[in-house]
Amino acid sequence: MPQQVVVTETYWCPGGWPWEWFDTCTRQVTKWCYDFSWVEETGYGLASHLKGCENGTLYTWWAFSFGIFGSTQYGPGTMCFTSQLSSSGRCEGTAVSGLTVTAELPHIQSTARRQIRRPVHRPLPGEKEQPMLGDESSK
Repeated sequence: MPQQVVVTETYWCPGGWPWEWFDTCTRQVTKWCYDFSWVEETGYGLASHLKGCENGTLYTWWAFSFGIFGSTQYGPGTMCFTSQLSSSGRCEGTAVSGLTVTAELPHIQSTARRQIRRPVHRPLPGEKEQPMLGDESSK
């Protein structure tokens, strides 16, 4: 069963002057995390089709990838996304031995990073900063 988790992300936020072009900022975001028993990635050069099995439920999604061709299977691990994945049916939960999945694989997580629109500490003009889930100061 996927869980909602609040994580801190670092992202590029360039400033106006050349010495500020390499600035990074942080923000807190809520993500949906899945404990997959296996993930299979099929790369087509610029995009990858991924399938993952969590507790007998199959999830499928597409992600941007550069230069990945062919299929690769990863063993048990946790992956987090900005939105909840929809179920694609049932699956066998047998793990692939000796391989691991990490949430830090850039070609898998790049789509999730692009979907996050605003930093918590730097809201858009005219937009109010909204409290995160589980934030005690919002009560």
